[in-house]
Amino acid sequence: MVHYSLADKITKSLGDGESYTQSEISSKIGNINRAILTGYLRSMADLGKIKSKNVGKAKIYSLKKRGDKDGKKD
Repeated sequence: MVHYSLADKITKSLGDGESYTQSEISSKIGNINRAILTGYLRSMADLGKIKSKNVGKAKIYSLKKRGDKDGKKD
């Protein structure tokens, strides 16, 4: 049995090149606690592994592409 960390699951869920909201990511990886997911998404963006963008009231997340300056856009 293979065990994946939550960071690996987030990266895998964003692997198709699309952008997703926190609730969409939660649904894709198996309905995890919102506060825990928020912490992981913020830290991954701070580390430059993913990028985030504010769209209205929502924040969307996607994998960082080569050449992106940092994880946070807005």
